[in-house]
Amino acid sequence: MSVVAVHNVKKFFGDELILDDVSLQLHPRERVGLVGPNGAGKTTLLNIIAGEITADQGTIALVRGASLGYLKQGAGSSAAGTMESVLRSAFAEIDALAAQLKLLEQKMAKRSQYTEQQLAEIMHTYGELQHRFEAAGGYLMEARLRAVVNGLGFTMDDLPRALATFSGGEQTRIRLARLLLARPDVLLLDEPTNHLDLASVEWLEKFLTDWPGSILIVSHDRYFLDRVATRIVALEQGTLKSYPGNYSAYQKQREQERITQAKAYAKQQEYIAKETAYIRSLGTGEREKRQAKSRQKRLAKLQLLAKPQETKAMGLDFGFSGRSGEIAVRMEGVAKSFAVQTVFSEVNFVLRWGDRVALVGPNGAGKTTLLKLITGELQPDAGRVWVGPSVRIVYFDQQQEIIDNEQTPLEEIMAASKMTITETRNYLGRFLFSGDDVFKRNADLSGGEKSRLALAKLSLDEGNFLLLDEPTNHLDIKGVEELEEAIHSFPGTLLVVSHDRYFISRTTSKILEVAEGRVTYYPVPYAEYVQEREKRAALEPNAEERKKVRRQAEQQRQREAEILRRRELRKLTLAIKETEKEIYLLEEKIAALEAELLEPHVFSDYQMAAEKGQELEEAKAGLQLLYEQWEQQTEQLENLTGETAAD
Repeated sequence: MSVVAVHNVKKFFGDELILDDVSLQLHPRERVGLVGPNGAGKTTLLNIIAGEITADQGTIALVRGASLGYLKQGAGSSAAGTMESVLRSAFAEIDALAAQLKLLEQKMAKRSQYTEQQLAEIMHTYGELQHRFEAAGGYLMEARLRAVVNGLGFTMDDLPRALATFSGGEQTRIRLARLLLARPDVLLLDEPTNHLDLASVEWLEKFLTDWPGSILIVSHDRYFLDRVATRIVALEQGTLKSYPGNYSAYQKQREQERITQAKAYAKQQEYIAKETAYIRSLGTGEREKRQAKSRQKRLAKLQLLAKPQETKAMGLDFGFSGRSGEIAVRMEGVAKSFAVQTVFSEVNFVLRWGDRVALVGPNGAGKTTLLKLITGELQPDAGRVWVGPSVRIVYFDQQQEIIDNEQTPLEEIMAASKMTITETRNYLGRFLFSGDDVFKRNADLSGGEKSRLALAKLSLDEGNFLLLDEPTNHLDIKGVEELEEAIHSFPGTLLVVSHDRYFISRTTSKILEVAEGRVTYYPVPYAEYVQEREKRAALEPNAEERKKVRRQAEQQRQREAEILRRRELRKLTLAIKETEKEIYLLEEKIAALEAELLEPHVFSDYQMAAEKGQELEEAKAGLQLLYEQWEQQTEQLENLTGETAAD
């Protein structure tokens, strides 16, 4: 049974058909990657499933009772309050259950105010709520909060900060964190790895592979899709097609599909050409006319195969200015600070001609700062940055400051070159700008269009050292693959910042890691760097890891203590009920004995009166013990409920 069913959905924007009879079923615990070129309609499909917009035709069905959460790409946040208040709002159901449990505990502590039947009902309700609280993860709530906060690159110290003080990227991460804490049955994620550093992406992969619900993910991160997706659905030219397996499996299937389609199309075209030529070669005799007519009918009935469509590609080519000297960049004892914050210190490394290096590290560690020290845009506070005299740097800035928002793509390229209007339009056509696209204001371009324009402008320059700061941002998978090919064709030196591990693995062979104020050089590819990092972490757990272990142990202790307290509370309530029953029975017995001692046949019989008197004294002594036991039990109950109130 599917959790989400999309059936024959059509969607137009103006006269343009974006989705054409699209159908999709999302099954329980399935993790589906949605891929396709920019502008294919991936976000539109997510918006329709989430109810953000309506389809022009078709239906969307969500299984009864299922909850749905949606992370929109780049959406701003209008939420007020602090990060903590936003995240804890995900626990609204758990908080409501906890409040009900506390209320019932207070009632149980005042049991004398209720009848036995009322107390039984209270106990029954308490047991049911306790089960729901545990099933909802109530005892793990704080541990989950801490895990998600740390996993997505924040610290617990960030929780009291006002939401308005966070950047747009950080607010997107906060919205993702809230969704993960809320645990909806269906999770729609539009580019969830944007704004995450490598460590956070790796954490998110592990978190999502254990997700109890269903996930539909739009992502250009191929490594991420390989780790997370169990099925890929490709949206191309308005239609959707499903492929089992992860992204690598999809690539193999898609390539085989293309080869098969191309062969079938070529074979059919060859057959049509052959038959047409034969028909034309026939004479004018009656027999030949009949033969020609028969073959023409056969051709008319033939179901023509569509010509395989070639996806448009960028004509990206980095200009090469010639070989530089052996040393491209050397840093000696370099330090950099902003105000009182030291970004890094004692940085020492050498990049040589032809090195292909990935610059990695957490967000805010100083990767862009390091690039700007190399370009000369920033100066070190200590040490020396030496760039070879024959080095010609071509720099891609992730903020795309080289683009003037007030200009158009046509004006941007013409101002940076000596090309005519026709030459400029042809050049922009290589970067998929066609028709009136070249007259749009740069400020109105999509993220992918801006990235393509920045790359187009960059390609005008010749250099021998590429400095690329997050060049894959906003590019679709096809665009990233074309960028990879352009880098492979470039013979010079490369230093690139990227969180796309697939891209890093395909374009670099060495790693520079910026973390905790240090820059460390690893002369190995990314996969070996990850292994080396994991070995180091296993052998030398850092202070944060030790804190995490202690914190987890303390959280486990607290959870076990809370479970034990609630069990003890239930056990004690039942014990009090049993004690009160014994008191009631003994009080009844004492009243009966006292009544018997007043009977003439008893007080006139000395032996019987003595026995009844002895039995009465024993009953009163037993009752006194029960009273004392009841007082001890109710005091324990008050102490337990008092702990709850204090919490």
